[in-house]
Amino acid sequence: MIKKYLPGYVLALAGLGACSLPVSSTGNSALQVLDYHVIPRTAFNGITITELSGLAWDEDEQLLYGLSDRGRIYHFRLRIEDELIRDVTPVYAAHLADRKGRLLSGRESDSEGLLALNANNGRKGDTQLVMAFERRPHLARFTPQGREVAEIPVPEPLQAINHYRNDNNALESVAWHPEYGFITAPEEPLIGQPRNLHTLYALKKRWSFMAYPAPNSSITALEFMPGTRSLIVLERAWSGFPNPMVNSLRRVHLDRCSEAGTCPVENLQVFSSSFSIDNFEGLTHIRDNLYLMVSDDGENDLLRTLLTLFKIK
Repeated sequence: MIKKYLPGYVLALAGLGACSLPVSSTGNSALQVLDYHVIPRTAFNGITITELSGLAWDEDEQLLYGLSDRGRIYHFRLRIEDELIRDVTPVYAAHLADRKGRLLSGRESDSEGLLALNANNGRKGDTQLVMAFERRPHLARFTPQGREVAEIPVPEPLQAINHYRNDNNALESVAWHPEYGFITAPEEPLIGQPRNLHTLYALKKRWSFMAYPAPNSSITALEFMPGTRSLIVLERAWSGFPNPMVNSLRRVHLDRCSEAGTCPVENLQVFSSSFSIDNFEGLTHIRDNLYLMVSDDGENDLLRTLLTLFKIK
């Protein structure tokens, strides 16, 4: 949804140095931003590194995976020392392909959310990537090299694109929990549901929580805190220039929900600016209490692919 606002907004900010202006942030002391790193829009293996919408860390392979909403997968060598991002080096890039090896195109290639399975079991070579797709809403497993293995069932309300508010408001996120299985969510609530009430979907369970109180606040990424039922939710809210871009990191406690399934949520950090358009869409746990999130540069020269390292205390 956000891309329809980008051209006019970027032009309006062209003379203001949009990407260098400070962003105000509020939150509680549980989250601390540690470092930033810009990934240049260069080409690797003939594929431009741009429009990252998903992140996933593979502890066994020591790789950071990045997913572009243009149907591309990237691998990066990541070096974090002393809670700072020391280096991010691309080592692989490929277009996504179906089970027969045909490159995904059109609606099939709108890849948004990313999750790495078997990525921290002490064994190399068994990682699979789970991806969430938007314009044909579904989940699917892929090899790390970008070839589809199989689709993953999603609950019935999420299967038809006409259940969503539009075809650019579908699935942008996916997470996995040993008790609940795969969890995903519409970017905005489905048609007929309150616009300020997000719903998370597993095959056999649903949870709801109040959206961040900003117009069009949308879910762009999900990540469980290891060993808990606490889900980190990345939301992005924007309704076009001159309204501020609002990115919020929130924690939803799935083990403290009411009998009706409404869960408590706390704001960990909220980033808001009328002069910066870092559109954060990807999120992953790295190790211990360290996390990374990434912004989608929209393949625009005034925007950037910004990695942000933070920790949750």
